[in-house]
Amino acid sequence: MIFRSGIFLHPMNLLRGIACITILTLVSCKSGMDNPESIFSVKLKTLGHEEFSFNVLKKNKASVVIFLQPECPFCNSYAKTLRHLDSVFNSKDVKMYGVMAGTNFSDSELAAYRDDHHLKFMFLLDPEFVLTKQLKASITPQAFLIDSKGKVIYHGMIDNWGYEIGKTRAHATEFYLTDAMNNFLEGKPVSPDSTKAIGCYIQ
Repeated sequence: MIFRSGIFLHPMNLLRGIACITILTLVSCKSGMDNPESIFSVKLKTLGHEEFSFNVLKKNKASVVIFLQPECPFCNSYAKTLRHLDSVFNSKDVKMYGVMAGTNFSDSELAAYRDDHHLKFMFLLDPEFVLTKQLKASITPQAFLIDSKGKVIYHGMIDNWGYEIGKTRAHATEFYLTDAMNNFLEGKPVSPDSTKAIGCYIQ
C-alpha cells in the first residue's frame, strides 16, 4: 500500500491511474495527420488576401497540398513537374494548392515566383505556420495527398530525382506523388504512403 495525503493507494490502482494519464496525454497530442477532420477547420489567406477555408477540400476527390518557397533550388527545379501534374490531375478532380509558410517573402516575390514558373494552382499564405504545424511540414518541396475525409494518404517527395541535399539523378526513376494519386483514383493501396522530403528547411 502507498500512503499519499491521508489516502491509501493500492499499487495496482496507482498503475491504472498512471496508464490513464498517459493515454490522455497521447490523445491530446495528436496532430492533424492523426485527426483527419481537423484540417477542415484551417483557414488561410490566398495570395490575393482572400480567405480560404480548407473545408473546400471535402468537395475534391483528393487534394495535393505542397509546401514551396521561391528561393529553394528544388522548388524551382520542380516547377515543370508541378505544372504537368496540375494539368493532368486537375481534370480528374485532384486539386493542387501551393502553401508558402512564414513571412520571409513579400507578396510580390511570391507572385513573381508563381508567374515566372507559370503555376496556375492556388497559392496560400501560412505566415503563422498554422497548416505547417498541423501537417508537420518541415521541408520544401514537400507534398501531402489528402482525401475528401481529410486523411493524409501520402506525404513526402514528389519523386526521387533529388536523393540528398545537392545531389540529383539524371532522371527520376520513382514517381511517388504521381503513383499515389493514380493508385488512390484507381482504388488501389498507396505504397509507399510516405517518403522523406529533401530540399530546403521551412523557416
